[in-house]
Amino acid sequence: MNLQKLFLLREERPQAIDALCAEHGLDPVVAHGVVRLMIANDGNLASLSARQREHYELAIKPLIS
Repeated sequence: MNLQKLFLLREERPQAIDALCAEHGLDPVVAHGVVRLMIANDGNLASLSARQREHYELAIKPLIS
């Protein structure tokens, strides 16, 4: 996991997360929370719940891959 890309996404392109959330019917507040959590946990995906993991897979991962 590239934490620098994740941090830049949060700081410079949060609207991109919002757009993917809208496209997939997800809650952008949850997605932004997942980004914060992942940065705080050094990108550890194991700590995510199933709902958080869904937000990561659909609204965050495509933007940092």
